[in-house]
Amino acid sequence: MNQNLPQKKNDGGFLVRFINKIIDVVLNALHLSKYREQIVYLFVGGGTTVVDWVVFALLWALLPDLSHLPFFSAFPNAIPYTAAWAAAVLFAFWASKYFVFVEAEKAKGFSQFLKFVASRVFTLLLCLGTEFVFVTLLHVNELIVKYAICTVLNIVINYITSKLLVFTKKKPEK
Repeated sequence: MNQNLPQKKNDGGFLVRFINKIIDVVLNALHLSKYREQIVYLFVGGGTTVVDWVVFALLWALLPDLSHLPFFSAFPNAIPYTAAWAAAVLFAFWASKYFVFVEAEKAKGFSQFLKFVASRVFTLLLCLGTEFVFVTLLHVNELIVKYAICTVLNIVINYITSKLLVFTKKKPEK
């Protein structure tokens, strides 16, 4: 590789830099800069939820009813649910990488993405297990479990795994 070529920045481009500047200005004005990561994480989480809900609703409305087929009789919303989850994970990865964990190393590429997806699969399985215990065994209302218990678990565990395993800070140069 030619050493004389300029290094390509991996900062998301002009629009990402512009939005990050706006975020910094607003948080500085509100004296909340030291909580930037946590505040932006909550907004990205809200955006991720919107992506999930919109993709699910669109596919649920547009796809034909497949409940007469063997697999889909047990899981009638498997396609919209899976596609919505995948779209939400893709959005969350991009937004987390460029807006939340801005201090993290950006050049990890595909391995970073795989760690992110694995952490999201982990929390998905954790919530499915939580729903089984609370709804099936303890007979707690499924909406309370889904929107209260699982949401809190997801927020906390996704933040911790993203910060500690996926978007690790740059190592200081010696």
